[in-house]
Amino acid sequence: MWKRKVKKMSKKSNRTTVLIFIGLMVISVLIGFFMGGIATGLASSESIVEKFALLKDNVIRITPYVALLLNLILCVIGFCMYAKNKKMSDAWDGEDEKIIDQIETRQSIALVISSIMMVLNFLFFGVGFAVDAHLKEGLTIENIGLIIGFLTFIFSFVWEMILQGQVIALEKKLNPEKRGNILDMKFRKEWIESCDEAERMNIYRTAYDVYKFMSNLFIYAWLLTFIVSAATGTGLFAMVMVALLWLIQTAAYFKAAAKYQ
Repeated sequence: MWKRKVKKMSKKSNRTTVLIFIGLMVISVLIGFFMGGIATGLASSESIVEKFALLKDNVIRITPYVALLLNLILCVIGFCMYAKNKKMSDAWDGEDEKIIDQIETRQSIALVISSIMMVLNFLFFGVGFAVDAHLKEGLTIENIGLIIGFLTFIFSFVWEMILQGQVIALEKKLNPEKRGNILDMKFRKEWIESCDEAERMNIYRTAYDVYKFMSNLFIYAWLLTFIVSAATGTGLFAMVMVALLWLIQTAAYFKAAAKYQ
C-alpha cells in the first residue's frame, strides 16, 4: 500500500515537472519572438542607432578618467583595511576569537576589492584602446585619455598585486599551516592543499554555486548580445563569444566531473 502511494506521488511529481518545463519553454519562445521584434524595430530606426553610437563615443572618452578615479579610491580603501588588520593582529592576545573573525572579514573584503578591480581594469583597458579611431594630432582629450588609461592599467596591477601579497602574508602569519606564494603559478593548488576539510568543502560548494549561476547568466548574456546585434548591426562576434565561453565552461565541468568520479 505504502509503495503504491509513493509510486503515485512520484508519477504526479514527474508529470508536474514536465508540465512546468513545457510551460517555461513556451514562455521563453514567446519572449524570444517579442524581443526579436523589438530588436528589428530598433534596427530600422536610424535615430536609435545614432544614439547608441553617440553613447559609445562618450563612454570611450570618459573611461580612462573613471578608471583612474576608481583605482585611487579602492586602492586607499584596500590598504586602509589591510593596515587596520595588521594593527589588530599585532595586538591580538591569541585567545579572543571575535578579533580574528573581524580580521578575516576585512581580509576577504580587501581580496574582493583587488580581484574585482583586476577584472574591471582589463575592461577599462580594452574600452580605452577603442579611442584609437578618434585620435588626432596634438594634445587632444582623446590622446590624453589614452595615456592616462595606459598608466592607470600599469598602476592597477602594481597596487593589486602588492595588496594581495600583503593580505596573503598576514593570513599565513595568522594560520601558519597555510602555504603558497602568490607569485607562484601553483599558488592556488598549494593553498587549497594547505586548507582543512571544512575550508575545502566551502571552496568546492562555492565553485559549484558559481557554475550554476554562470550557466543561467550565459542564457541572458546570449539574449542580450542577440538583441544588441540585431538592433545596432554590431555583428555576431559578441554573441558567438558568449556561446563559446558557455560551451567551454560546460565542457570543462563535465571533464572535471569525469576525472574526479
